[in-house]
Amino acid sequence: MTLSKRANLFALLGILFLALNLRGPFTSLAPVLGQVMEGLSLSASAAGFLTALPLLSFAIFSPMAASLSRRLGLYPSLSLALFLIAGGIILRSIGVEVLLYVGTVLIGAGIATGNVLLPVVVKIAFPARISIVTSLYIFTMGIGSTLSSSIMVPLSSLNVTQFSGWQLALLFNIVFPIAALVIWLPKVLKDKRSASAGIKDSPPTSMKTLLTCPIAWQVTLGIGLNSFTFYAFAGWLPKMLSDLNFSEVDAGYIYGFLQFSTMIPGLLLLPILSKSNNQRAIITVCAGSVFVALLGLIALPDFAIFWVGLFGLANCSTFIIALSFVGLRTTNPGQAAALSGLSQSIGYALAATGPTLIGYLYTATAGWTVPLLLIAIVAAFCVMFCNLAARDNKVLQGR
Repeated sequence: MTLSKRANLFALLGILFLALNLRGPFTSLAPVLGQVMEGLSLSASAAGFLTALPLLSFAIFSPMAASLSRRLGLYPSLSLALFLIAGGIILRSIGVEVLLYVGTVLIGAGIATGNVLLPVVVKIAFPARISIVTSLYIFTMGIGSTLSSSIMVPLSSLNVTQFSGWQLALLFNIVFPIAALVIWLPKVLKDKRSASAGIKDSPPTSMKTLLTCPIAWQVTLGIGLNSFTFYAFAGWLPKMLSDLNFSEVDAGYIYGFLQFSTMIPGLLLLPILSKSNNQRAIITVCAGSVFVALLGLIALPDFAIFWVGLFGLANCSTFIIALSFVGLRTTNPGQAAALSGLSQSIGYALAATGPTLIGYLYTATAGWTVPLLLIAIVAAFCVMFCNLAARDNKVLQGR
């Protein structure tokens, strides 16, 4: 194996192991949330705030990631993100209510930093394969999420020393940041030059500058509106299905099918993106299918499993392609970091409003037609902005 191929392999492994940490520690709480509520005597409102806290953390900390990487360097910043995730996992597992919240915030800060900076690593390490590598790491995020979520309940039945079941289960997530640090830390310590390269060597770009750039807003709204549709829909799907006369068991299976369907696009898109440069057509079809799935669920709810599967496939496909625009629509790592921070900060801020707004509309209308129509309208706007973002233009072009 040549030196360049070996370097590319280690870069890809670093990207994929980091990606394992960017969803699992967040989603693994849900399967044992009831046990956490019982163990710490949390009210329903406190538990609701706990589940929303990661999204709020993503929105708050995402804008800080670019400046952090410029100050510390790209690779040290990503190593810091992994330490934050690891520290948050430990604090969250101790079994003290205040540390549960503090740990969740640290996990959110670490994931936000990783989410913003990982597209920058892809742009630097694989500039000619941005879409393909993005698909791979989104698929790996799904693997981490599925693995950690599926093992939570079995682990929670165990008791080891002072740890109750749910504490041990949540602590299991520490495996992922440790595994990633095994790859990242030697790279940072061995080659300080490459560790500080990338964003530091790029012309500085602030998110404030991008606010005047149409392409930056098109990418940002494409990602943000797509995130809104997912969290607004997924957050209420079990309740929706229950009101549509599906049994609790069937609703659980269909919800699990939604999570599974979001893993598949990472593989399905690989051969398509490697052979086609027409991202505008692909993302229009994917984003448009989200709109179709929502209308289909309104019109033909008996076929919910089909519409839910279509929604998951289309929504995640849209996210993968839209996220690749962070690298494709920028000319240097500094711009990519700024655009990634802008798009994910606004994107998660929009996503955090989704479940609450949909819950309010459901209460006000006593049904799911209006809430689903609102999500469909947002999906239609997502089609428009994704289509505009898919044009081969660069941010700050001509400036």
